[in-house]
Amino acid sequence: MRNVVLVCLDTVRKDYFDEYAPRLRERADVEFAQCRAGSGWSVPSHATMMTGELPHQHGIHVYNRDFSGLTREDTFLGRLPDHRAVGASANVYASSAFGFDGMFDEYVSISADRRFPEGMDVEQWGQQCDERGLDRYAAFVRAALDDDHPLHSLANGVLAELKHRFDEWPVPNPLDDGAKIVAREATRLARESQEPFVCFTNFMDAHSPLTHVRGYDREFHDAPLSWHSGEFSTHAVNTEGIEGHEADVENTRGLYAASIDYLDRQVSEFIDAVQAATDRETTFVITADHGENMGFEADDYLMAHKGPLTEGLLHVPQIVVNAPETVGERTDYVSHLALGDLVVGLANNEVPTVTRDRIPAERIGSNMAAAASDEERERWDRMIRVVYQGTDKYVWDSSGVRERKRLDPDRPNWEELAAEDVDVAAYEREFFDVPLGEYKREARAAADDLDVDEATADRLRNLGYL
Repeated sequence: MRNVVLVCLDTVRKDYFDEYAPRLRERADVEFAQCRAGSGWSVPSHATMMTGELPHQHGIHVYNRDFSGLTREDTFLGRLPDHRAVGASANVYASSAFGFDGMFDEYVSISADRRFPEGMDVEQWGQQCDERGLDRYAAFVRAALDDDHPLHSLANGVLAELKHRFDEWPVPNPLDDGAKIVAREATRLARESQEPFVCFTNFMDAHSPLTHVRGYDREFHDAPLSWHSGEFSTHAVNTEGIEGHEADVENTRGLYAASIDYLDRQVSEFIDAVQAATDRETTFVITADHGENMGFEADDYLMAHKGPLTEGLLHVPQIVVNAPETVGERTDYVSHLALGDLVVGLANNEVPTVTRDRIPAERIGSNMAAAASDEERERWDRMIRVVYQGTDKYVWDSSGVRERKRLDPDRPNWEELAAEDVDVAAYEREFFDVPLGEYKREARAAADDLDVDEATADRLRNLGYL
């Protein structure tokens, strides 16, 4: 049996990965060139990666963001009873705050306010403290010294304050968005595992908000040091158009590229560290939960990962490093619905056949809806289904759209409209258990707002989800 590490490069689309992650691609024994995510944003995509089901089947989406109902047996981890299940994540949704940790034997949830997970969560403490000014700092020191891990708690406070300060200053931040901490904690989990393990990791550095980080190579961007992606509203771009935001869009693209180059270096070092930490053969599956719209024509000139299921969101990288055998590039479609099959096969020393002629994807509502007017809400909150076959992508939604898009296997994340009012009834019956309109009504009627603490809510606002 092998160890398997599943690396999720959050929000990394295929074309940018191909250009800005040469180290990882060079190490790949298997590359799935036509991999597609199961949905277009973190919550449903992570659930699909773990369960192998579409959002309407696992029931975790914009109307229900709670993972706590999932057990190990509901996921591919249940098919690996002899493996220890561990994980480390910088994604607030893929964390203990939303019950994602319940599937694992040991799991570390990381944030910029808790770089040493043993110590206090600084943001959470801050929401409960009424002191201001110097009294607030004194109160924090007292609380940190009273904690079970005082040095880690004090370090969390110092580093959180430094990050906030550097975010305000026109200088690169010496602290990244969690990549080094995720790598450190996952390496520790590997070192401490006496039995074979499967490890899930989520690296958030390519996710907005994009800021200057000292480790980013300025060869890939020329954004002014005083600029960060919070300088403009992607919602305004998505509803009003790019005109007037061209410089912001270019700066976003540049920092996004630099973040992926940075992840390429950090994850390559992480692979080496894990291999040195364990004597057992360890295989790495590297993919992304979804991509990102970058304002290109093929993205419908949209930004971020809200709205329709463009190729910018669905076409993601997927490679295997240190596989049991070298297979090279596979050009048939592969879906995250088969990601569990791939991990289980690799853990059992084989590279299973997971490619398919046709694959589906789905989005149930939009996390943009809360920020839109009532009229816009209906536009952005529509339910969307997709099926891929050959060089065609069939897209239909709850507003009545029925389209066929044309794809080019040699142009990642590209599509163009080929036909409208197409017949998708056969695809609906083949891949989806409940008719689109019926499920949309049921999901909205059963919507349940998960109660999270204010610290978690602040992190979600910072990521653009609230």
